[in-house]
Amino acid sequence: MNFLLFRTSGLAVIIVILWMPVSFAASPDDGVLIPAGEFQMGSNASPDETPHPIYLSAFRIDRYEVTQEKFEKVMADNPSDFSGAHRPVERVTWYEARDYCKQLGKRLPTEAEWEKAARGPKGNIFPWGNNFNWDAANISHSSKKRAGHQLKPVGSFPEGASPYGVHDMIGNAWEWVWDYYLPYPNSEYESKDFGKKYVVVRGLSYLGVGHFPKKSYKKVVALKARASYRERLNPFVRKKDVGFRCAKDKPPLFKKATEKKREI
Repeated sequence: MNFLLFRTSGLAVIIVILWMPVSFAASPDDGVLIPAGEFQMGSNASPDETPHPIYLSAFRIDRYEVTQEKFEKVMADNPSDFSGAHRPVERVTWYEARDYCKQLGKRLPTEAEWEKAARGPKGNIFPWGNNFNWDAANISHSSKKRAGHQLKPVGSFPEGASPYGVHDMIGNAWEWVWDYYLPYPNSEYESKDFGKKYVVVRGLSYLGVGHFPKKSYKKVVALKARASYRERLNPFVRKKDVGFRCAKDKPPLFKKATEKKREI
C-alpha cells in the first residue's frame, strides 16, 4: 500500500494507492506446469525400462490430448464440422504432430517429460496411483467385446488424471513423443528395433492389447498401462488410435533484453 500527499487550497489530501500483485498465471492453452527437478525414470518391470535418474528443467505440457477440432483449425484449409470434434485427433503421423505443435510455438514432449508428467512427484506406477484400475482410463476390458468401444472426449476420466492434473495419459489414444526408440543409459537390453527408425509412443489406447487368453488379458493390459511403458512406431504410420499432446519450455520469469538501447 502506498500513499501520495499533496495540497490543494490549503488542504492536505492523502490518496491511498492499493498495490495489487500482478498475476502471471498461464492461460489454459499454455498447459500444465511441471516443476524442475530430478525424477526416477523407468522401472524394473521390463528390461527395456532400465531405471535411471534424470533431471528435467521446468516445462509445460497440454492438459489434454490435442482434439480433432483443434488440429483441423490449425492444420486444415477448410475445417470440417463433425461429431468427433472433442475426441483426440487420430491417424496423424509423427511429422504432422510435430508440425502442429510448431505452429503454436510448442513441440512434442520428450519421452522423459511425458513420463514425469504422468507419474507425478512420487513416481506413481499409473497416473492415478500404484494400483491398476480399469475404470480410470478409456481402455478395452476385453480382447473380444469391443462393439461400440471408441475414442471418447478428452477429460472423460478425471479420476485417471496424473498428480499434476494431466488427463488421459493412459487410454484413449497412444501419444507420439519426440524421441527415437533407443536404449536407456546403462541398459544392457538389446533390441533389433533400436536406432533412428522408430519413434516412441506412450500411454496405451482404447483398443487394448490385442488377443490374449482371458486370464492373461488383464495382466497384459496392466503391464502396458504403466506410465513407464514404452512402445514404438514408424513415424510415417497413421493409426486410428494414435494421437499426441504438445509441450513447451517454461520461459524464465524475466527475459534478458536482446535489443540494443537506442542512442539518443
